[in-house]
Amino acid sequence: MIISHLMYDFIAVLSMLNFGRVLMMLIGADLYDIRQIMRQSKLTVDSRKPRTPRAYRPQVSVIIPAYNEETGVIRTVRSVMDSTYKNVQIIVVNDGSQDRTKLELRNYQRRYPGKFTVVNQANGGKATAINRAVRYWATGKLVMVVDADSLLQQDAIANMVAHFRDRRVIASAANVKIIPTKSMFGIAQRFEYLISYRMKRALTVFNMEYIVGGVGSTFRRSALLKVGLYDTDTMTEDIDLTVKLIHKYGNKKYHINYAADSVAYTEHVLTFRSLVKQRYRWKYGRFQTLLKNPALFFNASQKYDKRLTWYQLPYAIIGEAVLLLEPFLVGYILYVVVRYSDMTSLASVYVIVTSFVFLMVLGEESETLRAKIGLSLLLPFVYLMMYALTAVEFTALIKSMLQLRQLLSRKMTESSWEHVERSGKAVSTLNIS
Repeated sequence: MIISHLMYDFIAVLSMLNFGRVLMMLIGADLYDIRQIMRQSKLTVDSRKPRTPRAYRPQVSVIIPAYNEETGVIRTVRSVMDSTYKNVQIIVVNDGSQDRTKLELRNYQRRYPGKFTVVNQANGGKATAINRAVRYWATGKLVMVVDADSLLQQDAIANMVAHFRDRRVIASAANVKIIPTKSMFGIAQRFEYLISYRMKRALTVFNMEYIVGGVGSTFRRSALLKVGLYDTDTMTEDIDLTVKLIHKYGNKKYHINYAADSVAYTEHVLTFRSLVKQRYRWKYGRFQTLLKNPALFFNASQKYDKRLTWYQLPYAIIGEAVLLLEPFLVGYILYVVVRYSDMTSLASVYVIVTSFVFLMVLGEESETLRAKIGLSLLLPFVYLMMYALTAVEFTALIKSMLQLRQLLSRKMTESSWEHVERSGKAVSTLNIS
C-alpha cells in the first residue's frame, strides 16, 4: 500500500511538472506570434517611410548535400530555384553517390545551365560535404543548408533573410513540416513535427534554443568560418554546430533564432524500423554533443542565459531519464485502471493531451484552414499516435544506452550518412495543404 501511494505521488508530481512546462511553452508560443506580428508591422511601416535605407537583401548560399538521393534531389533543387528570393547561389554537393544522383544532376544542369553548381567529390560524410561547399564555393553572407529529400516553400528564403536583419542573430532554424500523407504513421509524424516546431517558438522567446537542425537551417557564413565550420566527430553535425556556436558566442549578445514563417517540407519516414534508426541517430548525436560541452551545464557566466544553462540543457538529460521510466509509469496507470475499474485518470490524461494538441494546431498560422480542419478531425486518435511515437523514442533511447560505455569514454562516432527510405514522389509546395 505504501509503495502504491509513493508511486501515485511520484506520477502526480511528474504530471504537474510536465503540465507546468507545457503551459509555459503554450504561453511562449503565443508571445512569439505577438512579436512576429509586431516585427512584420514594423517592416511594413519602415518600407513606406521616405529615404528608407536600402533593403536588406544579402546573397544566400543554399547548400544541398546529397548522397544516393536520385529519387528526390531534382525536386529539392527545383524548389530552391522557384524561390521568390532571387539573390541565391545554389550549390549541390554530390558526396560520392553510388546511384543515379550524379547523372540526374548532370541532366538537369544541362536543362538549366548556370542556375546551380554541382560539386562532385569522394564520399566523406554530410559534414565534410557542407564544409567543403562553405569553404571553397559559397560566396553569400548567409548559408542555408537544405537536405536533398526536402522542399522549400517559395517564400522560405525571403522570410528567413528578414530574421537576419537583426545583426544579433547568427543562426536560425526553419519551420519544418511533414508533407501531407494518408498514412497513419505519416500523420503521426506530421502531428509530432507540428507540436515540436510550435514549441520552438517558446524556446526562442525564452532564449533557450540550442538546436538549429533539419531543412533550411541558416547561418551567418562569417560565424561558421570563425568556429571552424562543422565538426565531424558526432552523428548529428547540426546539433553539434549549434552548441559550438553558443559556446563561442554565448546566447545573450548573439542569438539562436527560430523562423516560423520560413517553411520547409520533408517526407515522413515510412517504417517503424527506419524511424527508430533515425531517432537513434538523433539521440546518440545529442548525447555526444552534450558530453563534448559539459562546461555549459549550470554555467553562471554572463555570456550565457541561465535559462539555457540551468534549465534547458539539464532538462535534455532529465527528459531522457523520465522516458526510461515510461513503461513502468504506463503499466502502473493501466494496473490502477483495471484493479479499481477507474477510468477517470486515463480519461483525464486523454482529454488533456487532445486539448493540448488542438491548441497547437489552432495556433499554427502556417497551416491552412483546410489543413487545420483535417488535422482536427483526427484529434481523437492523437493520443494513440503519440504513444506509438513514444515507443519509437524509447526503443531509440535503449539502443543509445547500450552504447553507454562508448559514449562515456568519448569515443566519438564520426559523422556519416544515415539514410532512411523515402518515396521521392513528385510534389510541389504550391499544392501542399
